[in-house]
Amino acid sequence: MRDDDAYACEANVFENGKPTHLFGQTLSAERPINLTASSYSGERPTSPSLTGHDSPGFDRIFEAALGSSAQPYRWQRALAEDGDWPEVLIAPTGSGKTAGVTLAWVCHRLRRPESTPRRLVWCLPMRTLVDQTNSEVRRWLGSLENEGLDPGGVLPRADDVHVLMGGVDSGRWVAAPERPAILVGTQDMLLSRALMRGYASSRAAWPMEFGVLHEDTQWVFDEVQLMGAGRATSAQLEAFRRHELARASQEGRPTGRHCRSLWVSATLEPEWLETVDHAAPTKVRRVDPAAEDDAKLCKLARAPKHLSRADDVPESPGAADEKAYLARLANSVVDAHRAGHMTLVIVNQVKRAQGLHDRVLKILAARGDPAPALALLHSRFRPADRKREMDKIVGAGAQSDIIVIATQSVEAGVDISAAVMFTELAPWASMVQRFGRANRRAELAGGADVFWIDLLGALDGDDKKVEKQAITMSRPYEVDDLREASKQLASLKDVAPVHLPAPGDIDPPLRVLRRKDLDDLFDTDADLTGFDVDISPYVRDADDTDIRVFWRELRVSGDAPPKPRAQELCAVPIGLARNWIKAKRKVSEPLFFVRDPQWRHRAGQPGSTHPGWEPFRDAPFPGLTLLVDVRAGGYLESVGFTGDPKHVPEPVDPSQPAPATAASPTASHGQDQEAEGHDDDTLSETGAPIHLTDHLRHVAHEASLLCEALELDAETRELVIRAARWHDLGKGHEVFQDTMRRGLDGQSVPEEVLLAKTVGQNVRHGRAYFRHELASALAFLAQEGWSREADLGAYLIAAHHGKVRMNLRALPRESAPKDPDRAGARFARGVWEDDELPPMELGGTERWERGNLTLSIMELGWDEVTKESWTERTRDLLVRFGPFRLAWLETLLRIADWRASAKEVSGGYDGA
Repeated sequence: MRDDDAYACEANVFENGKPTHLFGQTLSAERPINLTASSYSGERPTSPSLTGHDSPGFDRIFEAALGSSAQPYRWQRALAEDGDWPEVLIAPTGSGKTAGVTLAWVCHRLRRPESTPRRLVWCLPMRTLVDQTNSEVRRWLGSLENEGLDPGGVLPRADDVHVLMGGVDSGRWVAAPERPAILVGTQDMLLSRALMRGYASSRAAWPMEFGVLHEDTQWVFDEVQLMGAGRATSAQLEAFRRHELARASQEGRPTGRHCRSLWVSATLEPEWLETVDHAAPTKVRRVDPAAEDDAKLCKLARAPKHLSRADDVPESPGAADEKAYLARLANSVVDAHRAGHMTLVIVNQVKRAQGLHDRVLKILAARGDPAPALALLHSRFRPADRKREMDKIVGAGAQSDIIVIATQSVEAGVDISAAVMFTELAPWASMVQRFGRANRRAELAGGADVFWIDLLGALDGDDKKVEKQAITMSRPYEVDDLREASKQLASLKDVAPVHLPAPGDIDPPLRVLRRKDLDDLFDTDADLTGFDVDISPYVRDADDTDIRVFWRELRVSGDAPPKPRAQELCAVPIGLARNWIKAKRKVSEPLFFVRDPQWRHRAGQPGSTHPGWEPFRDAPFPGLTLLVDVRAGGYLESVGFTGDPKHVPEPVDPSQPAPATAASPTASHGQDQEAEGHDDDTLSETGAPIHLTDHLRHVAHEASLLCEALELDAETRELVIRAARWHDLGKGHEVFQDTMRRGLDGQSVPEEVLLAKTVGQNVRHGRAYFRHELASALAFLAQEGWSREADLGAYLIAAHHGKVRMNLRALPRESAPKDPDRAGARFARGVWEDDELPPMELGGTERWERGNLTLSIMELGWDEVTKESWTERTRDLLVRFGPFRLAWLETLLRIADWRASAKEVSGGYDGA
């Protein structure tokens, strides 16, 4: 950067690699950029002039959120006040990307709510970023609310900020799609949900999470260079959404409110986002500190960070050499520590971080007081233990005199500033992010001291031996990437942002999500062997995938299947999990368990003290959640997951309530009660009997209100309301009514009254795996003469619990009818050929006359009565409407059902 560049004052947008001026409105004469919202989101064009003249200016919003002394950078103000956003934002470390993007979105919501997505999604590469981002965003929104800056209610409140992690009920954000919200989560949790395979989420919830995340949402992918396979997946999903939007517009179909994507990083090149279906973005915003004409930003860019090569290097990856390396490094770290400041040590593997932490702790203990505090940060903690360590370095309880031992989990986004840094060699983009944690606020007049550890520098032997050792030492990275970074570092004496070279190339993805892959994922049924498609190659690089485990005292029996809570889940790398499980399988009693979706409360599991779970006998796969007996060990509260059976964790009390973040009362009878298994119907156990005709009317009413709140088109409203009137007709089936009667718990209801809800709990159907929604859909199609025009309505009716969707077949444990008169009859999901449904008034002008059900639609090929099969009909719907629209429509009906059920429980329909 030349000194005379400091006199430039315009922010740059690059069109095809050539700089233009965006916010100064001086654009390239060769091809001006279309700056309207419609240019990449498909929404109607908006004027670049602000329409919300009465809304507060961005400076006022910024001050209210961050404090009266806070002033935005020029780029932050421009992002908030321009009529459209770029697709790529490249801003140096420490320039306030999280605040700039979040508060700019807030400003757009206040001024252009009709064209600004309701949901803002922060997709982060690491767990350590999630808690900090969540805390900051909630604080900002709380301050804005206290200042009364949102009289129109177009902004989320602090309670509308939701963290996506395993064990957290996503019903809180799914159940209220009309409410503005901000979602914060890792790429594992968010991209898996965006692919309809939500990690640590109920199978029944997958379509709803998918539907909401691809509708009316502004995605922000932060620190793109760390996302690996997720980078290409995010670009492909954006391409698929644009394609579906264009196709719907051409065909004159409703398009809904659309999604946008923004990729953000200090080290990012637009070409990294070019995929087979997604062109490299041309709307790129580069924040040049000199061109910003901001003294503070320029000071941050030039904050000294003196670079030296550390003397402490591992001589080999052998256990003895690694132990010696960590011992030497621990002494160097303690000796280099500056009293009253932070020393940050970043190593590349959790095991090394744990070992180094243990050695530094012993050195400090031997030296006695006064000694700096010590923190350990990595991704293998349970939430409470991770929070304990994070609280030592950020927030109100942060300590200034501290040594922090961390993995790459802190190299991006964590707002800390170290006076001394030790970092193991990593790929260049990661090194740049790590340097951003030293002298981050330019508060050290003499600068920070940064020592880099050449993991490959001391390896010795013949070429073959050295190469083998280098591969081991480089994990989880590639050897060539580390060698390239080493070359970059060799010529540097200071690693302030102003001195750093360009990020260079990045490895291409090994696998790229194609449209056929996404369509295949729309089918949420497991295959005939009980397994699902492995999406991990699309979410994160194959060597960096996790399962989640929670420990319980399993000798304590219970009646209901244990459900994991967020506060007890721990992420474990697949490789370590495989070794841990293999070692403990040598004991006679199973210690690892996986959810059994076909478990029946009535049948139980003889000899089992953990209903609803079965011994895990396979190899772990990404996204898996395991229930673990505490006797398996593997976890120490002070250092996190170790895999050591001697480290027996204290189980987290699952009865303790999770932190309250729910904003919507509609979630109280929603996804948190949606059962995982095919045989459960817990939403029909409300503590009070509800008449079926009343429930149908209530759901239709809620569907109407929801469609109105979302300002949906008339065609969509009519479709959803009609499906609501029919959705529970199948509850009139004798199997369901027998269940409701057995659950009345002594209450009297006339025999002629059909019930939708009952009193008792854990009352199961007398016929295994009975699904009332299938009976409803079959009746609806029969009423419509099996017309193909009725397919969409039938699909919404069948899918309203997420358990009957694309396929129609009997479950593996489902038995054929034993009645001799029904020998050879078709059967699926507890519905048998020729079952009868009684007559019923459905509301409006709709009525079902008494009739028998036929299941010939489950057979492949043509049938004279039902015509095309269910499979052919649902596949055709997927082709016609696309996965995003189809999932969104089924989500609307399910939310209406949740809301009606919640009000019925609370007495909200008394007299109605």
